[in-house]
Amino acid sequence: MARDVMLETGVAAAALALAALIAFEPRTAAPTGALALCLAVIWISWSDVRDFTIPDGANFALGALALGVRFASDGFSSETALLALGSGALCGAALWGVREIYYRLRGHDGLGFGDVKLAAAAGVLVGPAGFALALFAASLAGLAVALALRSSAEARLPLGALLAPAVLAVWGSGLEQAADLLA
Repeated sequence: MARDVMLETGVAAAALALAALIAFEPRTAAPTGALALCLAVIWISWSDVRDFTIPDGANFALGALALGVRFASDGFSSETALLALGSGALCGAALWGVREIYYRLRGHDGLGFGDVKLAAAAGVLVGPAGFALALFAASLAGLAVALALRSSAEARLPLGALLAPAVLAVWGSGLEQAADLLA
């Protein structure tokens, strides 16, 4: 277990350093940021499918890289930081609210805190409107998977494994900017 924590901490620290490079060297942001975000999404998805957990280091890596990408695209300023972090807080709070409502209605957890932290990291990357679009896409994908597997109403699906790629797709396609215009 200690080895996993050390590895997770090391990867998170490397992501933080890479995020700083992306933020301060915008010319490298597109290829480096995209590759690093893809690796974080793969880590999140694989972990969530494997055992329904999203490592804190994976969410931290995604959030740090997202902030670096936002600085590279929107400029390194306190305004960018406040907007990105505020967006992350809003998206995380929204999913936390859904988590709490589900728990109070059903008496057991439907979403884990890893999903809530993923929502916060996603909000930093794509903003609230982009997050809403990604959550909708992930929900549709979840319905399709449940139908394809002929799952029962009690079957569990790993939200993070559906949401993380949807967030990456929204960011990669630029749909978060279009969603902001419609919001």
